[in-house]
Amino acid sequence: MGAQLASAEAKIAVIDIQAAILGSEQAKERIAELKKQYAPDQNEIKALAQDIQKLQKKMEQDAAVMSESEKKKLAKDVEDKAVDYQFKVKKIQKSQNESQQELLAELSPKLEQAIQSIIGEGTYSLILERRAAIFVAPEHDITKKVTEKLNLNR
Repeated sequence: MGAQLASAEAKIAVIDIQAAILGSEQAKERIAELKKQYAPDQNEIKALAQDIQKLQKKMEQDAAVMSESEKKKLAKDVEDKAVDYQFKVKKIQKSQNESQQELLAELSPKLEQAIQSIIGEGTYSLILERRAAIFVAPEHDITKKVTEKLNLNR
């Protein structure tokens, strides 16, 4: 019975740390800057994809009238562009992941302050990472509350 009373008094909350950080105004501003920074690379990737599609379409449409050497050259062009495309996609994904990790690391101290502020209010006796729980009722999720504190502590 004592354990039941103790658990009834405990107030448990969960937080999605990544969502709290990425939902903050500072993170949104930084993400917008990063999108601008990566826009030329994204455009280059789109252009490469379009080039590949055009070459593939040309291969399909003109295959009957092309010589074997023309077919081989066109196939090699498609293959070279596809390799370049894959390389650039991986490069930009790696760079974006690194930028996101830098952002998370940069805002982690502020996140810690926001969580400590909530703990200091004496409202919660246990706060867990959202991914540690299979189910959480919405009233126990403090992600939005932490994001609001992050926005106040800019």
